[in-house]
Amino acid sequence: MDQISDEAINAMPKKPQNAYMLFRADTYDDLKKKNQDKSMTELTSMISALWGELEDKKKEKYNKDYDKATEQYKTDYAGWLKKYKLDEDKVKKFLKDNKQAKKRNKKGSKKVTKASKNEDESDDEDEQKIQSLKNKNQKKQQEQKEQNVQKNTKDNKEQQKPKVNPQQQKEKDKKENKKK
Repeated sequence: MDQISDEAINAMPKKPQNAYMLFRADTYDDLKKKNQDKSMTELTSMISALWGELEDKKKEKYNKDYDKATEQYKTDYAGWLKKYKLDEDKVKKFLKDNKQAKKRNKKGSKKVTKASKNEDESDDEDEQKIQSLKNKNQKKQQEQKEQNVQKNTKDNKEQQKPKVNPQQQKEKDKKENKKK
């Protein structure tokens, strides 16, 4: 039984929110009304600061609510397992595998699970090798172009200079000196 029916998955009880999230749910709407110009990020920062400043007695209320919700979840979860005749270990394995599959299929995800890393490692290595070879070829082509430009520039300069051997140059210089 590696599969769990969609009906069972849809009926699975949700885990309870922690104490901070319960506080956030109570506080967010009022804070949003008072600070309509603030972004969600700014509001979250404000709520976090309020939580940090909250007295322990008030935090305890949220912690108790969380504990009650956790106990209710455990009861609901056990009932759910019985109703759908499921094994808890198999459910955990199924949920873990399902979560990893979602991560692998998620586009733009930079995090890589061990399972997907092993599967995709050779493809990634091949792509990296191909890209590396392309980069090397482009670099070589660029260097060859630069060398050709330098060679052509050097050749043009040499062509512009009159070719005179040193002996001829001496004779020419002597003639010019005699004329003066």
